[in-house]
Amino acid sequence: MPTPPKILCGVVVSAGKMMKAVKVRTVKQVYNSFLKKQFLRHQSYLVSDPNSSLRAGDVVKIAASEDQISRHIKHVVTEIVSPWGPGIEERPPVMTLEEWVTKRREQRERKVERRMLRDMGGEETVEGLVERTAVAS
Repeated sequence: MPTPPKILCGVVVSAGKMMKAVKVRTVKQVYNSFLKKQFLRHQSYLVSDPNSSLRAGDVVKIAASEDQISRHIKHVVTEIVSPWGPGIEERPPVMTLEEWVTKRREQRERKVERRMLRDMGGEETVEGLVERTAVAS
């Protein structure tokens, strides 16, 4: 049984500069045993935001996805805790982790199907399949 993804809370630092991605900064406390003092450590994550529903300043919860989305993006937004600027109702909805995983699996299955048809040598069928997926999207 796989372990559930670790949920992190952070603030959106950069939004709207990258397509379908935002930068989220999280904070944690680290204890220095020599100085006997707590220090804040910041870590930034690139997070997938396919609907572009996040703005800089939003407080969000993020989780690690099952598979790596791209070279640098490994996390997905699970919910907006506190919006900054326009309300949540005025923005596109945030995809849940389950919705995101199912969408990703469907895309992968369509890709494998297209690849199998291409390898069989049916150019006409591949073009028809591409047209069907374009209409479905």
